[in-house]
Amino acid sequence: MVIDPRRDCDIYIELATIESVDITYILETHRNEDYVIGSLELQNLIPSVRIGHSAATNFKYGDDRLQDDETLRVGKLVVRSIHTPGHTDDSMCFVVSDSEVGSDPLLVFTGDTLFVNEVGRTDLVDPKKHSEMSYKLWHSLHEKVLPLGDGVIIYPGHGSGSVCGGAIGSREFSTIGYEKRNNYWLRMDEESFVEHKTRQELTLSSYFKRCEKLNTDGPPLIADLDPLQMLNTEAFAERIESEDSVVIDTRLAHKFVSEHIPDSISMDIDNMGLYVGWVLSPDDSHLLVLDSPMDLDEAVGMLYRVGIDCVVGYLNGGFEAWKSTGKPVGSVPVYDIQSVQIGLNDGSIRLVDVRQPHETIGDRIENSTNLPLSDMLMEIDDLDPDLPIATICPAGVRSTTAASILQREGFEQAGISEIGLKEWKLQGLPTSSK
Repeated sequence: MVIDPRRDCDIYIELATIESVDITYILETHRNEDYVIGSLELQNLIPSVRIGHSAATNFKYGDDRLQDDETLRVGKLVVRSIHTPGHTDDSMCFVVSDSEVGSDPLLVFTGDTLFVNEVGRTDLVDPKKHSEMSYKLWHSLHEKVLPLGDGVIIYPGHGSGSVCGGAIGSREFSTIGYEKRNNYWLRMDEESFVEHKTRQELTLSSYFKRCEKLNTDGPPLIADLDPLQMLNTEAFAERIESEDSVVIDTRLAHKFVSEHIPDSISMDIDNMGLYVGWVLSPDDSHLLVLDSPMDLDEAVGMLYRVGIDCVVGYLNGGFEAWKSTGKPVGSVPVYDIQSVQIGLNDGSIRLVDVRQPHETIGDRIENSTNLPLSDMLMEIDDLDPDLPIATICPAGVRSTTAASILQREGFEQAGISEIGLKEWKLQGLPTSSK
């Protein structure tokens, strides 16, 4: 059984082969909004697999429309669906028991209902229904999930860094008892829970609606997309000239800062999955610059996971091949701390904090401007292209991506702060709690 599969789904076939088992079911905890589901993709590889998801959404694909308290068997395991609305109206959790031992729950796949240290967000269905969905989530947690028992293991749908919750913990699993004792959302009464939930400010990205539609209708199969091309330097340069072409450089941020293909966007391979949906459009054609050919599958997979399907190909030989031919090379200005501090005081430099709003609460640099990476292209008109801009984030990854976007949009003096916010505070430089 596979729960909420990713779209580049060969990994599940590989795991099943290693374990000498057959995949018989694909279960979806809800109509996901932050990535494109891989259910049809996996069923295309294994036609006998059945796809099951909630009857509360009119999916245009799948085999089993699941209701509350339905059961199915996977080998010696019994899986029971429980309807847990709140994050969405179609949210389901899947409770697993070992039939060789008894009917007691052993573990539960909680989707976006309960996370490690967090609970699901309740603002995505409709902002006008924020309170209503928060009430639903509280009741789902306290009437459906928590009564399963303190010893039951929980496997949530997302981990640390996901935009589907606030401060989600980095552990991959927890137990209901541990969360009851340590997850502050679970210690609130109903009214306090709803009050805090409706005040919670989380990232709302434009690509969510695209993923929702694809996950309702069923996304196209990867096998039906145009094959990737390995492009030599001349072919790559020619392809860049197309108006809809966007070059994505997946090398480490410090390499990009030093030198890169002009107008390319920095998106290092280790953090790419967090940001592709924020800054890329499915209407563009994407070209990849890789640090290693070994990164190709991972980079393309992260694009496909958010519905960025038009990936033309990659540069054979990477950036070094481009540089060796004498083609133009760009760089990112690095503004030293003294210049940034002087600029903050006299207005000669604009310091742009690209973290999400909830990250800046009680922790920001005075006179800095908060322009989240997720909103940069929508709010870019608020920036003066004639003024030097230093972007900043905790460690320099997001700020490099932001600076590359600004440069691509014509902000020639866009650069990054010499140090990130973590180092800024370690050096005792001033921050504001306002």
